[in-house]
Amino acid sequence: MVAEGALSGESRRREAIEAASGSIPGRRVLLLLAAVAIGAAAFFMTVGESPQRAWGNLWYNFLFWTALAQAGVIFGAILQATKGHWGKDFRRIAEGAGAFLPVSLLVFIDLYFGAEYIFPWVGPVEGHVNLQWLTVDGVFLRNGVLLTLMVVVSGLFLWHSLRPDARFLEGRYSGWRAALVGRLTRNWRGDEEEAEHSRSKLSWLSPLLILMWITAFTLLAVDMAMSLLPGFLSVIWGPIYFIGGWLTLLAFVAVVAGWHAGVRERRLWSCWQFHDLGKLLFAFAIFWTYLWFSQLIVIWYGNIPRETNWFVQRTEQGFGPLLVLQMILIFGLPFILLLGRAPKMKPRWLAFVALLILLGFWIERYNLVFPSIWVGSPPLGFPELGIFVGFLGLFGLTYSLYASTFPLLPLRESLMEGEASKGP
Repeated sequence: MVAEGALSGESRRREAIEAASGSIPGRRVLLLLAAVAIGAAAFFMTVGESPQRAWGNLWYNFLFWTALAQAGVIFGAILQATKGHWGKDFRRIAEGAGAFLPVSLLVFIDLYFGAEYIFPWVGPVEGHVNLQWLTVDGVFLRNGVLLTLMVVVSGLFLWHSLRPDARFLEGRYSGWRAALVGRLTRNWRGDEEEAEHSRSKLSWLSPLLILMWITAFTLLAVDMAMSLLPGFLSVIWGPIYFIGGWLTLLAFVAVVAGWHAGVRERRLWSCWQFHDLGKLLFAFAIFWTYLWFSQLIVIWYGNIPRETNWFVQRTEQGFGPLLVLQMILIFGLPFILLLGRAPKMKPRWLAFVALLILLGFWIERYNLVFPSIWVGSPPLGFPELGIFVGFLGLFGLTYSLYASTFPLLPLRESLMEGEASKGP
């Protein structure tokens, strides 16, 4: 268990650098590659017999992992834009999730070939459907352009975020990692000059990236999820989706930091920093549920069939228990388990609650897709588990490549030189 206070100054810097070992343990690589192979096998074994089920699993896993990965870069952007010093020590963990974004873009391109099995408006439909807007080529072109821009700007943000720390990594690596560090330190101006230059770049990249995130992920949620029920309309659909991604990112940070603090016994964060992270996790679990309930209550008392159908689909044919389980895992249990100060200050306990939230949102993304496209009881079996494991393997590989190359903390932050803040 982490001590009351974290290490400070040079000790923290040394341990943060040593955490980036420059290699991934062989067993972990084999395990992650096996997970990817299981996912690929589950997809190809299912796509011939039930293409809608196979592509549906690819669809909702894309929505889950993409929202998580992009929110990782947004975490750093929000801290930069708001001058939020409390979370800078968690920034490198969060930004590492962004390493999955290029893979996510490739998965998005693949989804084009399964669109006919997912989009109900591809064939003849009745109701309020804007078929001038909803075309397969149109959906993938506009979202593909926005996602590509997001990947490019996110990469630029990460480049300027990581560059000031690159001097600490010189001489540690060989191969592609050494080449990457060499690129990061090319034309070095000096430590202070580089830190100031990066802050200057990030000061305008951060608000730009946040605005792009809100715009692109609102459109993505509308085109790739809301349109699955023709005629359904929700004006807060975008915030429900990207705030959900933000909450999964906070949960991911809590899991990784909790593992480092509780299992690896790295004293890089104080209990007060975990307390701050726990408060944010607690608050956004409530906020996301508030958004979800705001949508429900308006549709409930409006009682318009083309809107209520969305909830009817998720309470009939066996999907009801999944909806209840989703809300218990995202809101019910976290609300109870994180009440008070003490639970938020325990890294392992916080990581456990965060895992519940991550599981809840995986079910929530499943519930975004399958009730709208599937007739009959919920498909739950090897395809669902296998494809999820495949995505987990891909995410784990990209994150491991990042985490084995870059330190766990931002080394050039001024807070590295002093004692960790206790917070309120």
